[in-house]
Amino acid sequence: MRATSLAALTIVGAGWCLSGTAAAATPCAGLVDLHLPDTTILSAAVVAAGTFVPPDGTVAIDTMACRVAGSIKPTSDSDIRFEVWMPMTGWNGKFLSSGEGGFAGAINYSAIGGIADALRRGYAGGSTDTGHVGGTPDFEPGHPEKLIDYGYRGKHLQAVRSKDIINAFYGEPARHSYFSSCSNGGRQALMEIQRFPQDYDGVIVGAPANDWTHLLTGFVWNEQALAQPGAALSVSKLQAIQKATLASCDGRDDVVDGVVEDPRRCAFEPETLACAAGVDGASCLTPAQVRAVKKIMAGPRNPRTGAQIYPGYFTSAAGEAAAWPTWITGPVQGFFGNGFFARFLFQIPAPAVWDFNTLNFDRDVALADATMAPILSATQTDLTPFRRAHPKGRIIMWHGWEDPAITSVGAVAYYERVLHANRGTKDFFRLFMVPGMLHCGGGPGPNAFGQGYASAPALERNAEHDVVSALERWVEHGIAPRRIVAAKYVNDDPSKGVVRTRPLCVYPKQAQYVGRGSTDDAASFRCRNPRDDDDDEGDDD
Repeated sequence: MRATSLAALTIVGAGWCLSGTAAAATPCAGLVDLHLPDTTILSAAVVAAGTFVPPDGTVAIDTMACRVAGSIKPTSDSDIRFEVWMPMTGWNGKFLSSGEGGFAGAINYSAIGGIADALRRGYAGGSTDTGHVGGTPDFEPGHPEKLIDYGYRGKHLQAVRSKDIINAFYGEPARHSYFSSCSNGGRQALMEIQRFPQDYDGVIVGAPANDWTHLLTGFVWNEQALAQPGAALSVSKLQAIQKATLASCDGRDDVVDGVVEDPRRCAFEPETLACAAGVDGASCLTPAQVRAVKKIMAGPRNPRTGAQIYPGYFTSAAGEAAAWPTWITGPVQGFFGNGFFARFLFQIPAPAVWDFNTLNFDRDVALADATMAPILSATQTDLTPFRRAHPKGRIIMWHGWEDPAITSVGAVAYYERVLHANRGTKDFFRLFMVPGMLHCGGGPGPNAFGQGYASAPALERNAEHDVVSALERWVEHGIAPRRIVAAKYVNDDPSKGVVRTRPLCVYPKQAQYVGRGSTDDAASFRCRNPRDDDDDEGDDD
């Protein structure tokens, strides 16, 4: 496992990694000869630190590792490419899998929870393209097996084959297997817990897109709302909406800092920004714009039954560049929503365009729920199989309150359903809501707590500040996280210093100012239930 002698280091240079059972280990190059079910090892080679730059051009992977690439073909129409990277020295004895955002289609080397992050922490790390190439849904029409590979099978098989390879390379199995990711990666995390509970004993679920069919329906709902004549919203109008929302409710948490602790407590009414009759301006809303904002805040409903399909979005960070201007009034939600319905549900091949205005929120949503949800949605609440598979297994879920992509209300609703479905939920599953954070990061609030060590490092890499370390301590030592201190860096750049720290609390508790000390210092806050005076010195349950 750890090469500590000169002889051992020489062998490492030749492609070996020694451990207490070195006789059973396989040299890196020899892994190409592994025989695994439905799997072909395409390459296996030692990669020197700093020599591999991911295709997206981000910082080179700075750990010397054995890189193994393979293909898994469980069906005749499958080709699930995957990679597992294993440190040549300093392996911590564990495996950390990343997830893949959006429509996947590529190995995650450097995004949140990617392979580079795992290696920096001493883990063996892995990822998969989930069975297709390219981050669009164009792969799917006519390929139902590829949809299953994307939906859940690819991630499961990647986990199994990665652990096989780790065992072969080090001569011993990983002591623990962890998963950490966000967005579609969060959906994958919950899918693994629900469908394949044996795969991981520690799982971090970030901003999960788990209610997939309803989430993508919400995207099209917003698109239709903004497509009405005169409904388009400029950035200046979104900034006015944000300013008005903060004026209404920023101080309700006893601190005026541009961050709302719980945006559900806000009561912004778009009509308060209505333009004078017959007038339009940069910071007011026309009648059509008022209607559009109200629809986006309310979320889609079934026109026949009135049932809520998906929750709406908050406005207290609407004007942030990476918030509504990118996701809701920008092109991103349309890309995902239109892609899902056109390519997945209606099987329209590229490059044909589907008219999003034709979506029927009764009939078409029911069809998506019947045909797509069983493959793509991860909404099961009974987690008994996970608890049986891993009596010491633990789950941490986190979500930015101001997420403009996957509304945070959905994560809260899912967690509350899990609370009702499982006895002693907080003994194995805890939710941390992040005030002022957007989608997977960014936003006006403290948003760095180790969810992506390379891009959003914690103040310190320990269980008090870093979510991966907190999960490790919970799984391996039985110490449950009661709060995690998050940092806000200047312009979200760690090299420029810290602006503010704030504790993230176990839901439903919230950070409340104690009335003394700097409001930019986490030490000035306690985690308290908004319904009573309990604080984090008492019982978390």
